[in-house]
Amino acid sequence: MPRLFIGLELPAAQQQALLALAEPGPGLRWQSAAQLHLTLRFIGELPDAQAEQLTEALHRLQASAFSVQVAGVGYFGSPQRPSILWAGVVAPAPLQALREQIDLLISPWRAADPQRFVPHVTLARCGPECGSLQPFLQAQRGLLLAPWQVTALCLFASAAGPGGSRYSVLARYPLESK
Repeated sequence: MPRLFIGLELPAAQQQALLALAEPGPGLRWQSAAQLHLTLRFIGELPDAQAEQLTEALHRLQASAFSVQVAGVGYFGSPQRPSILWAGVVAPAPLQALREQIDLLISPWRAADPQRFVPHVTLARCGPECGSLQPFLQAQRGLLLAPWQVTALCLFASAAGPGGSRYSVLARYPLESK
């Protein structure tokens, strides 16, 4: 049973700009272009009947297209043991609104996510020998990519593999044109 999540695809130009940030370092496992995305809501494993409910619910989504811009870098975890190195977004209000709408659509059969939503694109996963990310964070603190228009959200499946997770788009849900 695949793990499911709802998110946004990144255009090729933004993918390439983020891939160019990769620096060799101990314990850093940089994401590939196929792994770069922005997660709106992690769902997890679902039985077929609930996966069908999810796809039906997403068809009822009513949201307008909006602009997203990647900016800045940060990490999850502690300074001594970071777990994820990420790029953030400017003005995340449209992403927050979309996530809240998704949560409402799936609430009859899926509990709200208790974690605070921090819109981001995972750049690298950090192993125990990673060490300090401060040099990278300082060098990239001014990161600002060109904005792009988000015209669809995607239902993704995630499958674990030897080189990390592999993501595939199961369905795209268009957003209304402004």
